[in-house]
Amino acid sequence: MRRTGLAPAAWGAALILAGMGAAVIVSSQSGVPARAVGGLAVALGVAGIVWAGWCLSRGTVLAPRTALGGIMVSLGCVAALLATTGGRASIIAAAVVVALLLASAILTAGEMRHRAAPTGVRMAPLLIAATLVTLLATPALGAVQDAATVRSDGTIPVIDPHQGH
Repeated sequence: MRRTGLAPAAWGAALILAGMGAAVIVSSQSGVPARAVGGLAVALGVAGIVWAGWCLSRGTVLAPRTALGGIMVSLGCVAALLATTGGRASIIAAAVVVALLLASAILTAGEMRHRAAPTGVRMAPLLIAATLVTLLATPALGAVQDAATVRSDGTIPVIDPHQGH
């Protein structure tokens, strides 16, 4: 069960972290420090997605100590995003990514403690874990967009795909 829940939790955290970083990078109101942290967030997000897929395909947690180090750096990156963006990073997304990173850390540490041989993935627990993470990650990703597009007066611009036609 630890291995089955790890991949969706890591994917959810990685997607949100990459989304937060991308939002900071493309924001016209971001300074150089915020964009640098945003670039790190995107890189960590991509690394997390690759690592989780690799673990799932192998049926075991690979490089758990390195993964725990990456999780700690990711937690610091979330804090840095909140600190450098001047209120333009989503608190909701940050809370969800921290929760998913902590879940990933707990599952990874548990696997380090009780190392077992690689096994196949059971579909039912994987689908349940993926559904739970999706229920958390989807609204968090929406909050990332809202936080990135908010105006200085607190309003969110309406984007008209038809440009008034």
